[in-house]
Parts: sequence; structure tokens; C-alpha cells
Amino acid sequence: SNDPDARFAKRQGKSGSTFGYKAHVGVDEGSGLIRAVLTTPANINDTTPADALIRGDEAAVWADAAYDTHARRARLKAEGKKPRIARRPNRHHPELPPRLKRYNLLIARRRAQVETTFATLKRRMRLTCIRYVGLIKATGQVLLASIAFNMRRWATIAA
Repeated sequence: SNDPDARFAKRQGKSGSTFGYKAHVGVDEGSGLIRAVLTTPANINDTTPADALIRGDEAAVWADAAYDTHARRARLKAEGKKPRIARRPNRHHPELPPRLKRYNLLIARRRAQVETTFATLKRRMRLTCIRYVGLIKATGQVLLASIAFNMRRWATIAA
């Protein structure tokens, strides 16, 4: 099908490319409920919409190395939030020092909660492909899946 809003994306370390959209999710640390969801064309870098996932009342922000920027860490710190963002090597320091490698390992378990959210959305709820043409309808599909996810999660918590 011809989708004017969808884009191609190539994943680092993976062969081939995918055409479509990407869902960006902000998950509550305690309950595992989805608090924020954004849908973008697949070629948008993960770090671009990241700030929109932060709601403002968080005590700490846990994130993947893809979201690691000096500016983001500094801003979170200035707002009184703990930036628990996995560190990544850069051009000047191609190898992470042992201290930061240990830091990444320590925060990895807490970050994993978002990955289980994606596993549930993709495997159990079969959100593996977008069935509609256009970003607005794709956003609607992702949003409905997120609402269904939260209802399912709520039932588990409340029981």
C-alpha cells in the first residue's frame, strides 16, 4: 500500500529495513501502566520525541542509551528528577569506563519494564503491523492498543 506518512528505517546491527511507524511509550515505574504514547514515522530517531514522553511529575526518568544526551540529563537534574538514562560511548570516548558500564548494568533491570510493555503489545495484543494508512489513523491504532494494555494491566493490579 502507498502510505504518504510512513517511512523506511534501518536498525543498527539488523539486516534489512522496515517501512511504517514507531511507537514511543512512557511507562509508570510502579504500576507498569502506559502514561504517554507517541506514534512517529519509522525514520524518526528515538531521542527526538523523548521529552514529550516525560509528564512532569516523575521522581526519576529511566531510559535506554538511545535517549542519552548531556542536555537532557542536565535538564532533568535541574528539574529535580533523577536521570537514570543508560550511558553510551561517543566519538571522544569510544569505550565506556568500567564505572559507567556498571551503572548501565544496575539500571538495566528497571528499564526492562518498558521492554515487557512492548512484548505484551506486540506478542499478546498483536500490534505488529499498522492496519491503516496515514499517521493520524496509525496513532489511533497505537492509542487504542495502549488503552487496552492499560485496562488489562489495571485488572491485574486491582485483583
